[in-house]
Order: sequence, then C-alpha cells, then structure tokens
Amino acid sequence: MKANMMRIIIVSFLLIILIPNFSFAETKTFIKEYNYQASEVDSKLTSRSVALAQVKRLLLEELGTYLISESTVKNFELTKDQVSSLTAGVVMTVIIDEKWDGKTYYLKAKITTDTDDLVKSIDNVRKNHEQNKSLEEVRAKTEEALKRIETLRKEMEAGKGSKAGEEKYTKAVNELSSIDWFRKGLALKNIEKNNAEAMKAFDKAIEVDRENAKAYAGRAAIYNDWGQHQKALKESELAIKHDPKLAWGYNNLGWAHIRLSHHQLAIENFNRALELDSKYARAYVNRSWAYFNMKEYNKALDDANKAIDLAPGLAQGYLRKGRALASLGDVKNALNNLNKAIELDPDFSWAFLHRGHVLLKNGETQPAMEDFKKAAKLGNEEARAFLRKKGVQW
Repeated sequence: MKANMMRIIIVSFLLIILIPNFSFAETKTFIKEYNYQASEVDSKLTSRSVALAQVKRLLLEELGTYLISESTVKNFELTKDQVSSLTAGVVMTVIIDEKWDGKTYYLKAKITTDTDDLVKSIDNVRKNHEQNKSLEEVRAKTEEALKRIETLRKEMEAGKGSKAGEEKYTKAVNELSSIDWFRKGLALKNIEKNNAEAMKAFDKAIEVDRENAKAYAGRAAIYNDWGQHQKALKESELAIKHDPKLAWGYNNLGWAHIRLSHHQLAIENFNRALELDSKYARAYVNRSWAYFNMKEYNKALDDANKAIDLAPGLAQGYLRKGRALASLGDVKNALNNLNKAIELDPDFSWAFLHRGHVLLKNGETQPAMEDFKKAAKLGNEEARAFLRKKGVQW
C-alpha cells in the first residue's frame, strides 16, 4: 500500500514538473483581410499583387507586435520592423479567400505558427548575417515599391498620368511581385531546405522582373549546392551585372570558382564580397578554403578565425580552422575545432570526414573509421569513395 502511494506521489510530482513545459508551446493563427480598390490602370494581376503585399504586411506587423510583447523575442532587442523582416523569412502566408469584381480585389490570408519554433527560427536567422541582411533589404525594397506605387497611382488619378507613368506603375508592381517570389524562395531554401521548390520561386521572381539581382544570386546558390558550377558562374555574373554591390553575388561566384579549381579567381571574388560587406562571415570561411587549397595555411587560419569572431555559431568556421591547424601540425587544436564544428552541427558530414583524416594521421584508426562511416551515412560521397577503396561497409 505504501509502495503504491509512493508511486502515485512520484508520478504526480513529475506531472507537476512537466506540464508547465508544455504550456510554453502555443500554436497561434493570425488572420487579416484587405480590399484593394483598383485604379484605371490596374489589371486583375496588378491588383492582386498589391493586395497580397498589403495583406502580408498587415499579418507580419500583427505577428511582430505579438512576438515582442508575448515571447522571448523582446530579449533580442529588435525593433518591430526588424522582427517583421525576420519573420517574413521563416513563415508562410496562406490565402484563405480571394475575389475580384473588376473594381476591387479582396484577399483574406492567415499565418499559423508554433510560437516556440518561430522564436527559435528568428533567433537563428538574426544570428546569420547574410540572411538577416538580405531579409532586411527585402523589407525595405517592399516598402519602397509600395510607396512608389501609391505615388504613381495618385498622379494618374489626378490626371497627371502618361504612357510613361503607366509603364513605371506596371514596373513597380512587377518589382513588388518579384520581391515576394524571392522572399518565398529564400524561405524555401534556408528554412524548408527545399532547393527544388526554391528554384521555382526564384525562376518566377526573374520571370516577373528580369532585373532582380537577388533572385539570380539565389539560383546561383542552388546550382552550387547541386554541383552545377558552370551554371552558378553564369547566374552569379547576372546577379552582379544587375547589382554590382551585391556581396552575395560575388561570394557565390567565388564558391563556383573554388569548385572548378580556379582558386585565385575565387579569392578575388571573396575579396570583393568582403570589400562590400566586412561582416560577411561566410565569405571569410570560403576564402579560407581557397587559401587552404593553395597551401597558404596561415592565411587560411587567419580567415577562419575572422569568420569565428563574426559568427561563433557557424560550424564551417571551425571546420576551416581545424583543417588549417592540422596542416600546420597542431593536431590537438585541430581536433578541438573539428569537435566544435560537429557539436554545432551534428549532421555536418564534412566535419566527420576531415576529423577522420586527422585521426587516421594521428594513428587512431578505429575512431577514424567510425568518423568516415558517419560521414558516409550522412551522404558524403568522398567518405563513401574512401570506404569503398578500403572495402569497408557503412
């Protein structure tokens, strides 16, 4: 009897401890409606583009206000605009209803999100300088396009319109739609990890606006992921052509050159990316690899350290540092950094692969083989080729 009572007490105690933990997770749905009154120059398509941008804007503003007041986002010391731009990159808007009667375009849309997961995603993106900067630029361009559309609309309603004005209006609306497709592509690539769908979104962004430099850069990044580096070169060059100050474009171009063994050209492009954005940690990471491939290990180490200083949570920085240290003969610290890379990203196959090589050179054959197997299981083809050569299954 006493034993049963003790079990009941223990179970009750555990429930008291555990239940509050579940209370923090909450799924919230935000719904907004928007009616866009079309002007004489508006079509169904342009009316929908503006209505969609406005309803998303209202949703993101309400969601941002909620997050700042109700969650740990307030501890991030972000403005409401910053929260809105970050949130736009990690949530999807769903259209509930839409109607067009030739004069008014009506849209009803919603965002449904788990607030705990959303806060974690926002935290991850805000720490990623590249994504954070890109999303903030997208928000600013959206606001700029909406203001330009409203100004042109008023001019035409006041009888100041012209054929050139109508063309400017259509161009501004197309730019607004293109920005939205790019933002969708960015979320699909970085958050959903769905390159195939992200590519479709970037394609659509370019179809609507041939001058969308970021969309070309997005396509280049995906082509690099797919190992299609010649295509990545072409898309990167188009990105830079349309925006010569786009650091992301130069970084993608440099990465494609690395994979094609054009290491000096790669370094020149990473240099340009860093001239444009001195806080671009991934450009330092990538330039570190280029220097490593040219056997300039001290320069590779310097760049890896700069990347880590700028982004302590970026696993690639520790991978590059570990490889440079290993080549400079500092095996102990090399392993420490490779361990850190794996700690930050337990699915980082390249960190397992290179830790395996360092362990093998250090005479630690058994743990080295375990690392090669882990890398192979994670899909690393270099690790698989190494194991096949040794006749080892993974």
